[in-house]
Amino acid sequence: MIRKRNAIRPFHRAVLLTALACGTPAALAQNTRLPDPIPGTLPTAPFSVTLRPLLKGLVSPVAGAVAPGQPGKLYIVDQVGIVWQAAVDASATEKNRATPFLDVRNRLVTLGARDERGLLGLAFHPDFASNGRFYTYTSEPATAAPDFSTQPAGVAPNHQSVLTEWRVTTAGAVDPASARVLMRIDQPQSNHNAGALAFGPDKLLYVALGDGGAGDDQGPGHAPEGNAQSLAPGNVLGKILRIDPLGSNAANGAYGIPADNPFVGKPGADEIYAYGLRNPFRMSFGPDGTLWAGDVGQGAIEEVNHIIAGGNYGWRIKEGSFLFDANGTGPGFVYAHSPNSPLGLLDPVAEYDHADGVGAPVLRQAVIGGYVYTGTSIGGLQGQYVFGDYIGSTGSGMLLTLGPRNVVQRLAVQRRDPLGMAVLGMAQDASGELYVLASENGSLTGTTGVVLRIAPPPPL
Repeated sequence: MIRKRNAIRPFHRAVLLTALACGTPAALAQNTRLPDPIPGTLPTAPFSVTLRPLLKGLVSPVAGAVAPGQPGKLYIVDQVGIVWQAAVDASATEKNRATPFLDVRNRLVTLGARDERGLLGLAFHPDFASNGRFYTYTSEPATAAPDFSTQPAGVAPNHQSVLTEWRVTTAGAVDPASARVLMRIDQPQSNHNAGALAFGPDKLLYVALGDGGAGDDQGPGHAPEGNAQSLAPGNVLGKILRIDPLGSNAANGAYGIPADNPFVGKPGADEIYAYGLRNPFRMSFGPDGTLWAGDVGQGAIEEVNHIIAGGNYGWRIKEGSFLFDANGTGPGFVYAHSPNSPLGLLDPVAEYDHADGVGAPVLRQAVIGGYVYTGTSIGGLQGQYVFGDYIGSTGSGMLLTLGPRNVVQRLAVQRRDPLGMAVLGMAQDASGELYVLASENGSLTGTTGVVLRIAPPPPL
């Protein structure tokens, strides 16, 4: 049972934003960086797993999805712009296991080797078996008018995040002419794009957006208080949105606004479900309806959140459960542990710091949100949230799980310690089994991208 927490009240929000405008939440004259916010190392789970290859030869697999009515398939998103459909049953062979399903490479911005942009999200409508609709989240050139923008006058965005609806034919192939844009969002910078898409038990679509990029959630295209904290008209960055893709009462007429969204009636914020997020790159619904999101931190803390309606998750007032100093003359930093304070901000259910990586401290550490395990092949994982950490081009990616009292634990992989790959995403098939999406170089070059099934270790 997840205890429901109250969203931030208007008075508390005003106090927070006033403090933030003064430089720090506590309005201190000088703060000192915490070099090791969470002392110690991550414990290891009391059991181990193995990884079994499902797909190889991809570039940068970042997400997976299941289409209702197709329990034997897993759809894999390659960031460079291709969705693959892969058979997960035992009858498939390496030669016939995967075929292209959708190619959107011609819609994307030009991607660099370490780009965070691309094809970032995929979700199938719960009624896909009858209506054939699915949705993608892409990074595209800013060639059309945006539905949402934080850009100052005369300053062009880096690109646009585009949410598109597609339909399949009766033969199961994608109809290219069916592409229908639901929304376009100007992005100030090339990073912190988020991109996760997920349908909830309510059959509504949840869309994750980062704070717009750069550092400290500040600069051109960022609100004075930071995009993640802003509920100003047009600012949907640093938020999770909730929409009805089959509706039409949005301002552009392309989708619907659920009447029970927490900010309905506030100009420019009808779509917002939760805010105060830096880069919720991956999110998923658990079997009990809880929305889990891994929010990528800046320089110190990685966090896992339970997302609730109206929740404010603290960025850039906090990073995890620590107060954050946006500095202004250099990179921001955490300086004090402040659990459950300031009032009205929601702390993560689990967090770990950047000193917990293999070969710590490390650079390019980023939480990769996962799934609650509901499969049957690994008894020790039943009901646990399984996720990962990227850890850059060092090949030191980690698999993680939440143990008792939501303690973050390393999930040991037999014959792969360290993992030897960068973890890019997670996937879950219709049977509840889990997959690691990874690559050897953690970049958009080469074809070292793989999809690996998490499996029990072989018997002794």
